[in-house]
Amino acid sequence: MEVKKLSIAQISWTGNAVPYSRQFEDYYFSSDNGLQEVHHTFIEPNCLAERFALSKKNSVFRIAETGFGSGLNFLAVVQLWLQVHPLNHQLHFLSFEKHPMRWVDIERVHQSYPQFSLITSALRAQYPLLISGWHDVWLFERRVRLTLWFGDVLQGLPECDASTNSLVDAWILDGFTPSKNPDMWQPALYQQMARLSHKHTTFATFTAAGNVRRALQAAGFTVQKASGYGKKREMCFGQLEQPRKHSPKAPWFTRPTPIKTGKAIVIGAGLAGASVAYQLANAGWQVTVLEAESDVAKQASGNLAGTVHPLITADWNLRSQWYLQGFEAMLRLIIPWLNQQEVVGELQGMVQMLVTKTSLERAREALQRVGLPTELAIFLNREQVAQKLGTEATASGLFFPNGGWLNPSSVVKRCLQHPNITVHVKQSVESLVQLNPPCSPLWQVDTGNHRYQSNIVVVATGSLHDKLNQQLGLPIRPVKGQVTHLKADQISTTLNFPVIHAGYSSPCLEGAVSGATFEAPNMSEQTSIGGHQQNLDNANQALPHWATASANTVQGRVAFRPTTPDHLPIIGAIPDPQWMEESYFSQSHTHVVYQYPAQRYQAGLYVSNGHGPRGLISVFLAAESLLADIQGTAPVQPLSLYHASHPARFAIRKWRSGK
Repeated sequence: MEVKKLSIAQISWTGNAVPYSRQFEDYYFSSDNGLQEVHHTFIEPNCLAERFALSKKNSVFRIAETGFGSGLNFLAVVQLWLQVHPLNHQLHFLSFEKHPMRWVDIERVHQSYPQFSLITSALRAQYPLLISGWHDVWLFERRVRLTLWFGDVLQGLPECDASTNSLVDAWILDGFTPSKNPDMWQPALYQQMARLSHKHTTFATFTAAGNVRRALQAAGFTVQKASGYGKKREMCFGQLEQPRKHSPKAPWFTRPTPIKTGKAIVIGAGLAGASVAYQLANAGWQVTVLEAESDVAKQASGNLAGTVHPLITADWNLRSQWYLQGFEAMLRLIIPWLNQQEVVGELQGMVQMLVTKTSLERAREALQRVGLPTELAIFLNREQVAQKLGTEATASGLFFPNGGWLNPSSVVKRCLQHPNITVHVKQSVESLVQLNPPCSPLWQVDTGNHRYQSNIVVVATGSLHDKLNQQLGLPIRPVKGQVTHLKADQISTTLNFPVIHAGYSSPCLEGAVSGATFEAPNMSEQTSIGGHQQNLDNANQALPHWATASANTVQGRVAFRPTTPDHLPIIGAIPDPQWMEESYFSQSHTHVVYQYPAQRYQAGLYVSNGHGPRGLISVFLAAESLLADIQGTAPVQPLSLYHASHPARFAIRKWRSGK
């Protein structure tokens, strides 16, 4: 998915605080009464009040909007939703905005509508970074989900899932008038609307232009005209009359069939397993966590400190986009826990030192080419890096205001405190078998001394359970990493912020930690003087007067990170390997895509693994994504990123390339 530099809205103002777009030379809403216009043009023709009240139990009502603008439509719809819907329903508001407003401009509009102050305050706390792509905002204890796509709507709509439970119930066609915004009002817009709609999906729009009405009709919608608001003579609204079958462009990544809430087993009590267990438990599942070790968080999740920060690449590739979403998911979950002192760490900023010419060039290109906002990353020269850290530094760097460090084991333990979770340690899995009952999936897990059964199993074992990884076809490679612990009297000063260099160095409750080595294929579980020396050398080259210890006077630990060939985790339902062989791999790889059947999975079997050295910014998004697949709700990622971490991707790539 190509990401273009985001173009921010250029705003002028009228005397009554109505924003005017200098890009489109048009007003965002009526100067007479913007809120009345919203109700007349969008809420009433879509019959939202009546439909909200009739929503089924535990259902999701999904609205898609072209043009978020100041968020006035969103405020009005959410207020209506909170007034009429039961607590166990969810509103999913999906909005596309090519030129997003800065929050200061949005807030100026919202000040004219004090009746929305509660919603405005919640949105302000979660409003995403102004960077291209998909951003999820969860409000009011997850009763409202706002998905913002910053970028071209015609690029964003194809990234939306069209499975049954992801379809749109009502469309708000906003944005500027077709004569001033012709790039949006294209046939592709209406075709995507039809792809993402069901037979009861409605739409409403402020325009009644003939080319818009004809294109909607051609896409299968009925169209009616009505009186417009204020100075607009006519508007139109309607409903999808002729749903059409749309073939997926990647049938091998089709989403699995949802499973009714019941019992779940999670294998592994590190970050990956604990985060999945927490999401499942929150959704009402009764979760049993099986851990082979004598306690939870014994591998890499047991390190004293791990750094958290976005992944910066010059071209803002799939990995950067994936980990930015992971970073946002981490902040959503962890910041409240930090504020309540339920986990250990600090997210007040961190520094990535650009210690090589390549890393410096990459960062400068990303800042220029992608237009990274200062809320995400700020360039610092060498002197500014030293000032930030509080010790001498040898290179320039990037400062991440929302980055920092976390104690992974405290996060694991907080996740596992949920009352719906039961943890069993010293339970090494020996076999995993599907029992195939007639009505719903049932799995049996045998350990050395116990037998467990559940409706679903999530494998989050990391790299060391080679037998299970091979059984599931997971190309996981363990990589040894040794970290070095430094006591307070072994450093010259406490770092103001954690820092990435050739390795990383971070403050922690017991002093500081530096690491980590990258030792493949070394599988020794013992620390070494050589490993400590490498960590100290990396720290000293970047921070020459910080660490005062020698390699033979420090302590540390060894852990094994689970890595993958493309450095992205493996997340999702496990395909049926025999069926894939018969339906894909034994067939020609050159057929037109629609000729291949949809993927078939081992019902109830899932994985969250391969998180490597970035587990603290990937496991939470992975858990959200797994829950969406298990429950059958809309994905938490655009399709390109969902596909990028799919368990079948390696085998599919090999087959599709003719190998």
